[in-house]
Amino acid sequence: MKVMIVDDSKLLQTRLINALRKVNENMSISLASSCKEAADMFSLINPDTVILDIALPDGSGINLLQRFKKEAPTVHVIMLTNYPTDEFKKNCLELGADYFFDKSNMNGLINTII
Repeated sequence: MKVMIVDDSKLLQTRLINALRKVNENMSISLASSCKEAADMFSLINPDTVILDIALPDGSGINLLQRFKKEAPTVHVIMLTNYPTDEFKKNCLELGADYFFDKSNMNGLINTII
């Protein structure tokens, strides 16, 4: 399985990597910290799953969600946010996100990936 984590928090990236490695130490994990970096990396990596923050330093993860789903409709996209409003959730799910998580619920996120 190939996973791409798109989040500008190094702490969150590390926590996700550690949790994913406990499940499958051979999992391929790529990291991006910005919209530009993620957009450049996506087609090169061709991930099975993208864990995507809504708020990135150079733009919105929601725009990336649309781009990724258009480019690869079968990719699983898991949206993360510190702002888990119903409006954000509804918007992301309508645009093709497979899951939507509050960053404080890491257990639910990891269980979803496995």
